Amino acid sequence: MAGDRSAPAPGRFPVGLRFCQAYFAFAMLLALVFGFLCSPHMFEYDISMVRVLLLMMGGTVTLWLVSRRMRAARAVGAATALVCAGLSALDHAAFGAYGTLSGYVGQPVVTVLMVLEYAGAVAVAAYLAFAPGARRALFLRLDMSPAATGGHSWDVPLRERVRTRVFWRDLAIYFIAFSLLGHWAEMLFCQLIVAGVFMGDYDPSNAMLWSQWLYPFTAEGAAAVAIVVVLHPAARWLLRKTGGRVWLAVILSFLLNALVCTSIDFTTGMIANQDYQLWDYRALPFNFMGQVVLQNSMVYSIAATLIVWVFYPLLDTALRRMPRGAANALALGLLGVYLFLAALYFFDPAALFGGW
Repeated sequence: MAGDRSAPAPGRFPVGLRFCQAYFAFAMLLALVFGFLCSPHMFEYDISMVRVLLLMMGGTVTLWLVSRRMRAARAVGAATALVCAGLSALDHAAFGAYGTLSGYVGQPVVTVLMVLEYAGAVAVAAYLAFAPGARRALFLRLDMSPAATGGHSWDVPLRERVRTRVFWRDLAIYFIAFSLLGHWAEMLFCQLIVAGVFMGDYDPSNAMLWSQWLYPFTAEGAAAVAIVVVLHPAARWLLRKTGGRVWLAVILSFLLNALVCTSIDFTTGMIANQDYQLWDYRALPFNFMGQVVLQNSMVYSIAATLIVWVFYPLLDTALRRMPRGAANALALGLLGVYLFLAALYFFDPAALFGGW
């Protein structure tokens, strides 16, 4: 059941809830604007980063819960407002977080923003926690039934699964999660180069890789999408065409995975690495134009094959067994986090505005 159908109709949407929505929307908008205008090297991985990520995740989920009149919005919204305000106060008192910002917009503006943040957080938390209007309006229970719509990846063809919202929600989760996990996998790969497991070298001064460890690597996210919409359906088709002979289907799937992964790697290099600033394989054997090299293609292909045949079906099963409301909240929370990371890392204020 999507909610408590026996509950009375809530009537008009209370003004207090409109204020709560406006508070979170405004706070998240300020965070995104700051991400657009701030150079990545200025934004350290400290309390400020934790606060913004919690705000984007909790705020996005709260806005969705309130719009759906879910009673869980009271706890999530109140906790998000108070925790973020507390982290902001701690950051200001202990580390002078607003000092840099006041140098650009002026201390009076910063003071007004701080007062609005703290007063708004207290008002939002108090209203959601204690106001009778919030209790009456937010009356639906979060849907805790399994999100089984669409069928399992091995059982139902892709053309049927794409017709469901669950499929597209899960695809967004895969893209964002693998964009972040791919970054950490690149860090591990560089460490294996240091250990002598793989040939090549790496740039220890690359801040994007080593310091900005939440920088989303969209190539890995795109590879995850390709696995879901191309490589896994192809493996399913190959398994059927080979009469269920798994060993043959896996070999053919590996060859296809190698072609697709190498193509993604090469295309990414030709777009983002034309000057070989990010990587340069020209000195390694079996390279092509310095953008792709055989050893890397083999690593990507093996990883893709494991994901296609083992990990993606397991993830698909886990998401389908997860309560529908929890899975929706996870997708929206990740989306909020990704929006801020994209604003922070994918837009260069120096190029747009001459820098801060």
